[in-house]
Amino acid sequence: MSTTTKKLGLTKPDWSVDEIGPSLDALADNFEKLDEVSPDYADAPPLSDIWPQRHILYSNNLSIGGYLGWVNIRTGMAAPKWERLKKYSNGDFIVPAKDNGHYYVCIQAGYSGLIEPILPVSDGGEVQDTRNADTWNPSRYYNIDDIVFPTVDNGRFYVCIQAGESGDLEPQWILVDGATTYDKNAVWHSYKIARWKENGTAALYRPFGKIE
Repeated sequence: MSTTTKKLGLTKPDWSVDEIGPSLDALADNFEKLDEVSPDYADAPPLSDIWPQRHILYSNNLSIGGYLGWVNIRTGMAAPKWERLKKYSNGDFIVPAKDNGHYYVCIQAGYSGLIEPILPVSDGGEVQDTRNADTWNPSRYYNIDDIVFPTVDNGRFYVCIQAGESGDLEPQWILVDGATTYDKNAVWHSYKIARWKENGTAALYRPFGKIE
């Protein structure tokens, strides 16, 4: 009769008693268990998929002052950090630059703003990626990287790329990503607004084993 190992629970068939078929199935299960506990190697922590707590990645590139690898301290989704003025598609995932325990899914394709939004931590909370944007005003001096909305919402934000005073009348806003709108002395670039939704717990990999 087969027995199991103490640590991994691997099956040890008793060839004098056990049948060949079940014994081969048990050995196949053993291989699966061994594969699951074999070391994983990478150049950096993952940026996709759900990972369990205590998952360890060993670094492919070891050096003095570097680390042996990374360990995940929280079960969750791995995702890249938010980036400014980046085009995102529906279904893309991000995490904030400073960990808050959550990850976010893009629910409105578009561009991120210049400053990371205040991402909600409530379940299913949503936010528009236009932090520090304001409604356009006539005869106002704008600086480079100021962000405005048209007075009538068109689903876009506009980034000042040439400082100057806006006109007396609101310009005809261009509706093409990256295209230029001229506004007396100020000049704007057009971007479609991205929107994010809180989507669950984020994985959190931290380096371990500093090499002195």
